[in-house]
Order: sequence, then C-alpha cells, then structure tokens
Amino acid sequence: MNAIARFEALCARVVEGTFARIFPSALEPAQVGRKLIAAQAATPTDTYLVRVHPVDYARFAGDRTFLEARWSAMLREGAAARESPQAILHEDPEIVAGSVTVEALVDDRPAILTLVRPGEAIALFDGLRIGRNEDNDVTITDGRVSRHHARIVADGDGFAIEDLQSSNGTFVDGAQVQRARLHAGASIVVGETVLEIRG
Repeated sequence: MNAIARFEALCARVVEGTFARIFPSALEPAQVGRKLIAAQAATPTDTYLVRVHPVDYARFAGDRTFLEARWSAMLREGAAARESPQAILHEDPEIVAGSVTVEALVDDRPAILTLVRPGEAIALFDGLRIGRNEDNDVTITDGRVSRHHARIVADGDGFAIEDLQSSNGTFVDGAQVQRARLHAGASIVVGETVLEIRG
C-alpha cells in the first residue's frame, strides 16, 4: 500500500470510528463488503481479516460461514483469474462497535490453518484462538478440547502455537508442547481433533 493509500485508510478509520461512537448503529454486511472492495483495490492479496467489535461479531456469528462465503465470492469477482481471495471474520474488542477494519494479510508466514474437515480453512494470525467455546476463532466440538485450548502467536517471521493450560494438552507432530513453532505440513492435535498447517 502506498503512502497516500495508507493516509486515506487512516483518515477513514478515524472518521468512521468517531461517527460510530457519536452515532452508534448496527454494522451491516453490505458495509463490510464495501470495506473489503476498498481494501482489495488498495492491497491485492489472498486473505482479508474482517475485524469487528464483539457486539457486531455476536450478531454475525450465527451466519459466519455464509457471510464469509459471500464476501469471499465478492472478492473473487474483482480478483485475477487464478486468485482465490478469502474474507475471515474476527472479533476484536479494540474496534468501535458499528464499525469495521479490514486487514490485508500480505506476509510470507504459513498462511492457512486447515481443519481436517472438508471446506474449513482459516488464515493464521497473531492471537487466533482454538477451543470448545463459541468465542474462539476456531471452535471445535470435541469433549476433550478445553473451552480455551490453545492460541496462535506471531513468532519472528512465522507462527507458533501456545497451549492455554488445557486439560488434555496440545500436540505438534506427535509431541506434547507448551509452545511450538509451526511449519508447513505440521500436524496439530487438540483432544481428538487433528489440524494441519498448510503453507
């Protein structure tokens, strides 16, 4: 993103945040769509993180899969032929309720955490939470998984996984870990659920 585009994005965030505080209103999926299109025009990439306040996240959570699919399809319409961008909804208490921030993920870290269930993938990002509770970024319905089991953390130019004092532990490539650096092809086991890292 060039300096002018960064400045415009900063101004937009300040203005939108101020208006959202003064004139609070419910965030609508169409608003998110417009922000995604603007982010794609400024910074073409394959993954866009949609950051919303917990109140707005709770409103969207029941339709999260549908909304992410629709936003991703919209992004694909504006992408080059071989690109397949995706939008990922993320809860962020630092975002003002009624507003949205879209982050284009453009680094060289392993990008996708893929659950071994058809069609489910989520881009790795610092703070991504895994567990049984619905407030996690990756919710796993598995009785051996703790409510807040593990989280992904930025680690230099890559990512690591940290166990959050879970009852049954977190395993990477067959070994139980408190913290372990992740790499493409790594296998993560939480409870009886297997997750795979794909680069």
